[in-house]
Amino acid sequence: MRAVRMFRCMRMFLIIMTILVILFGISQLYGPLAGGTEEQAYTVIKRFGAIEVRHYPEAMMATVEVPDTAYRAASGTGFRRLAGYIFGGNETSEKIAMTAPVHMQASEGGMRMSFVMPGERSRAPMPAPADDAVHLHLADEEFVAVLRFSGFMSDASMADMKVELAAELERNGLVAIGPVRFLGYDPPWQLVGRRNEVVVPVRWPLP
Repeated sequence: MRAVRMFRCMRMFLIIMTILVILFGISQLYGPLAGGTEEQAYTVIKRFGAIEVRHYPEAMMATVEVPDTAYRAASGTGFRRLAGYIFGGNETSEKIAMTAPVHMQASEGGMRMSFVMPGERSRAPMPAPADDAVHLHLADEEFVAVLRFSGFMSDASMADMKVELAAELERNGLVAIGPVRFLGYDPPWQLVGRRNEVVVPVRWPLP
């Protein structure tokens, strides 16, 4: 009888694990298609092979600068502080919806990370952050060149994509007029179908 009970328990365990694996696989495949998170608005102006030129209108941003220069450390610290703001760490304890993408850009002292505020808040008053390191600002409209890539961001992949973006700009006669930044669209638990972008402001229209 003991052997039978052990067999039944093992079979039940295997069934549960199989179901969990299937559900996890479905979430990984369906997650990128499901939507649900508001994305920063933009208009595609023109495509040059792998490059896309977009117009971004003004957008309200919450930004923090961290002293770390390594991607993993900087992104972790920056994300926690910005998440604290939108999850109620502000003067009114207001919960603000998470949007995509998260913006990351090298700064003089480390790295700058920004969350885009929901579209309806682009002109509405925002509650002041409880964390003095978080500041709100209205980002100007801009034209940017965008190159998409997949996988998890790392210092190595970001360096490679900067080189590739520069080569694509030169190949297509586009002139950068600002610093490069990186956009991340997916949560850490999304393992497949990840969307990342390297972008840079460009002079537009072309001469």
